[in-house]
Amino acid sequence: MDMETKIKLEEIDGAEGVAPMGLSNNSNRNSLSKPSWLLLTIAELDERIKRLTINIPENESVAHCFGERAEDYYRQRPQLLSLLQDLYNGYISLADRYCQSLSKINKVHRRRFSSPISPLFFTELDQLDGEENGYVNDSDAESSLSFQPPFHSLAATKIDPEMFIADVVMKNVDYDIVVHELNIVVSRGDESSRKIELQKSLLEVLESERLILLTENATMRYRFNALVEENKEMASESLYMKRKAADLARCVLKMREDHRVRLLSRKIEDLQGQIYALEKRNKEYCDQLVKKDENMINQKAKKGKCRESKSGKGDNSGTGLFDVLKGNGDKGSGKKGIKFWDKVKNLDIFLCGPNINSGYC
Repeated sequence: MDMETKIKLEEIDGAEGVAPMGLSNNSNRNSLSKPSWLLLTIAELDERIKRLTINIPENESVAHCFGERAEDYYRQRPQLLSLLQDLYNGYISLADRYCQSLSKINKVHRRRFSSPISPLFFTELDQLDGEENGYVNDSDAESSLSFQPPFHSLAATKIDPEMFIADVVMKNVDYDIVVHELNIVVSRGDESSRKIELQKSLLEVLESERLILLTENATMRYRFNALVEENKEMASESLYMKRKAADLARCVLKMREDHRVRLLSRKIEDLQGQIYALEKRNKEYCDQLVKKDENMINQKAKKGKCRESKSGKGDNSGTGLFDVLKGNGDKGSGKKGIKFWDKVKNLDIFLCGPNINSGYC
């Protein structure tokens, strides 16, 4: 049930419970049964609580990236709401008690007016009601929270105006203190709402930065994967190039070996040709020496025959001389041939073998 409708029902009940009186006292009774400051204060509190509950929602997710202030606010927010609710309930209870006290005063006044009293008491009661009404009207601007105890017997107890004024002033001071504290709480709530808005804006900025960083991370990851693939391709190409380089090195070594073998084979062929030429020359020279020796032997034999024929000696002696000369000539020619072959063998022309495929001498 809304607070205004509740107050209206209480006003109607209070109006029904008041007995009909004179024209002078009827306006006083109506002003006491429904004071305007109570309606204004309750409406103002209701409006503030509604505004606070609208500005501060109950279900609000707390981000992990908020600071200590946001955490403190989220810890203190239930306490703030409970404090406001307690203040509101206390104020409503005070207002109800005040209305009940007003209804009791109205009943007491009705009983007093129904019994026979003196006109002096009637005038004093009107003056008391006028003073109370004046204080209530003055408290409309101050929004006081005072209520008055029921009057059991006006004859037995006398009301001290100074004490009553002091009580009203104290109640007004208490009410001002409560209103000031409530304003402080409301200002803190507004400040907290502003901080929440700032934190929300900061959270949005951080969220946008997080999205930007996520996109940058994705692009960097894509680039990294592309670089890894390129690195793998380059590694495979480098291995292929190393293999090709090894094959080329082997081919170069083979070519060098083949070139060396060809050079050596050419040298060997040249040396073999030189050896063949030297052997041919040696053979010719040997043939010339043999022919020369034969010619010399023949000439000596002819000379010996001539001498034998001239000397006229016997056949036996002549034949013996010819045999001796011939034997000496044969002996000398053989020795000369052996010496020549020894000289040829001592020469360094047989260093390499006849094998063409051999790689060294």
